[in-house]
Amino acid sequence: MAKQYVELGTLLVAFVAFWLLFVFIQNPIALLINSLIAFIILLALNMIFKVGISINIFTILIVAIGGMIGLVLILLLRLANVAFHTE
Repeated sequence: MAKQYVELGTLLVAFVAFWLLFVFIQNPIALLINSLIAFIILLALNMIFKVGISINIFTILIVAIGGMIGLVLILLLRLANVAFHTE
C-alpha cells in the first residue's frame, strides 16, 4: 500500500519538474526529445543491465512527464528498494 503512495508522489514530483522545465525553457520539442531519450534509457536499463524496474503506467508517466529527472528519481528509488520493484 505504501509503495503506491511513493509511486504517486514520484509522479507528482515529475509533473512539477516538467511544469518548471516548460515554464523556464518554453521549448516543447526539447522536452519531447528529453522524454524519448529517458524512455529509451529506461528500457535499456531493464533489458541490458537487468536493473529490475517495473514498467507500468506510473513509470511511463513519470518518464514521459519528467524526462531525465524522472528517470533519475525512479532509478534512485529502485536502488534504495523503496519503489518500482519487479515482483
